[in-house]
Amino acid sequence: MSRNSPLLDSLQRAVLHRAQAGMTIFNLDEPLPPSAYASDLFSNDYLSLSTDRSLRDIFLQRIQAAAPGRLLGSTGSRLATGNSAESNALEKAFKDFFGAPSALLFPSGFNANMAFCATVPQNTDVIIYDEMIHPCCREGMRLSSRPSYRFAHNSVASFEECLVSVLRNYPQIMRGNSTVFVLMESLYSMEGDFSPLTEIVGLVESLVPAGNSHIVVDEAHTSGICGPNGTGYVSYLGLNEHVHTKIHTFGKAWGFHGAVVLTSPIIRDYLINFAKSFIFSTSIPYADIYALESCLGIIQGIRGHELRKRLNHLSRYARKTLFIALRKVPETILTLGAMPDVMDASISSCDRGLCSPIIPVFTPHARRLTDYLLQRGYAAAAVTYPIVRQPRIRVTVHAGNTEEEIDALVNHIVAWANSAIFSAGTPYTTEMRARL
Repeated sequence: MSRNSPLLDSLQRAVLHRAQAGMTIFNLDEPLPPSAYASDLFSNDYLSLSTDRSLRDIFLQRIQAAAPGRLLGSTGSRLATGNSAESNALEKAFKDFFGAPSALLFPSGFNANMAFCATVPQNTDVIIYDEMIHPCCREGMRLSSRPSYRFAHNSVASFEECLVSVLRNYPQIMRGNSTVFVLMESLYSMEGDFSPLTEIVGLVESLVPAGNSHIVVDEAHTSGICGPNGTGYVSYLGLNEHVHTKIHTFGKAWGFHGAVVLTSPIIRDYLINFAKSFIFSTSIPYADIYALESCLGIIQGIRGHELRKRLNHLSRYARKTLFIALRKVPETILTLGAMPDVMDASISSCDRGLCSPIIPVFTPHARRLTDYLLQRGYAAAAVTYPIVRQPRIRVTVHAGNTEEEIDALVNHIVAWANSAIFSAGTPYTTEMRARL
């Protein structure tokens, strides 16, 4: 079975081509840094709930109280044997918590976004999306085969130009025969910036007749970290009545996995009956339901408020510390990008009283910096093409971090920047570039 074949040869060539082009090639079998060696400043665990002892205790108590036969697998799809009082109760809890018309659980954020984008837009509808939208939405749009148009990342002017063009070229939208969908994220994971949601909602409502638009916001990176009781960015901005569908995922601040689509009851019913990835997927097991109930209890309570407050403080501290530390480092080695003033509340990464916990550190030597940090026990990962155009690492702050841990990481980054590897006079050759 291991003999060569045209298929295996083709696949191997594709992997080699990426490596030769200087792209990151992932190997899950490589040794991982010892978890106890360095602090976590790279995962999506913003509220540090995945390692929270109180959450662990609450979850174990809930498991112990589970009825016989209500612990492991759900046994099937929600449309077959996998529906349960527990899953329905959790959806109601999310509906009430987020103040939504209805809620529908999915096993992952990728699955939820893809299902919505692939299924809900109808034959004559049109989609407009931010160019940095997550690949799960792109995959859904591809499956839907609906006309789609992108606008420049977080550019209100580009969005307006795109929307006006779509309304001109698809007059059925203005006549009320079709819908224009607008897809955005609340906080973009690669750039670490919030979307200008208030401005975009205002443009949609001023240019598109009421009922002929549908705004969708993926709250993957803001669910739990902002808004009343952690209900997210849309809620924080007071736009719940203006955003038609919100998708909250649980693999980041919630410290778990899964997702919920918050939308109208009609769309919920439509997804249940037409979204193939929902229809033909086994529903989440009982243990996952109990875990999400436990996470919800933490996030909406006093402890959740304390964690969000601490996260916002540490995010500002980390951004300011990095900004000051990297001022004397040449931008050809390391930069935080266009940051006019780290204390300026108008920048999109620290906007409206919020500060993004995601801080991209741009460097053409992302692989070398990653290797340096891995050797010191950090779970760093280089983010390179084709994931992004500009190579970088992403520092992500957590409520469980300390200022001392942030200082230590910043010191390591600066030490690497000043190291002999990239000392003045060392030629940056094509051979070096190929090794990055």
